[in-house]
Amino acid sequence: MKTAYHHGDLKNALLDAADEILLSKGLQGFTMRACARLANVSHAAPKHHFGDINGLLTEVAMRGFDRLVALLQNKMQPVMGDLHAQMYAVGLAYVEFAEAYPEHFRIMFRKDLLSYDTQSPPRQIAVTYATLTNVVLRHRGEPEISEIESMASLNGEVIKDIFMCWSNIHGYAHLRLEGQLNSIPEETHLKILQENTQRLSDLVQRRAA
Repeated sequence: MKTAYHHGDLKNALLDAADEILLSKGLQGFTMRACARLANVSHAAPKHHFGDINGLLTEVAMRGFDRLVALLQNKMQPVMGDLHAQMYAVGLAYVEFAEAYPEHFRIMFRKDLLSYDTQSPPRQIAVTYATLTNVVLRHRGEPEISEIESMASLNGEVIKDIFMCWSNIHGYAHLRLEGQLNSIPEETHLKILQENTQRLSDLVQRRAA
């Protein structure tokens, strides 16, 4: 950490510390002083770089969105020619990310903990939105969007399909993470996820036909 500081990389050293604390202690054990202590820098350093704890958590969340997009792309890349498999890949990436980074997953979608303009979200959120939206657009046989295009550029039917798919997949990952689906046998978990995402895939394609 000291080496990172001397090379002008203190910000990333603090974010690395924040990641480690969230993974080991969760949000309850997360403070700016704890991050500074783990990074072996002064207690004033996090405030200098992030302003307050919401600013720090926002940067942590943006790292989380980058990781989620990377996982989404990794899962989808081998199955780009198969719409059913694409939707399953999205669901699988969501669940795997939530299990690997549980506190990050919770924080990323807690607007009360983050500091950014919802009308002009950070690039990481825009890329995540575009990645998920383009899965739906491919199902509908419509042109994909770039990260700089907003939901306002889409028609109402597309938006309905986006909400339906995202809510279902995000909700499944969230309920599983919080232990609300423990009655589902572990050995059938992936089978259920695959069947449900196939239903979503079929429904979106039928609605667009």
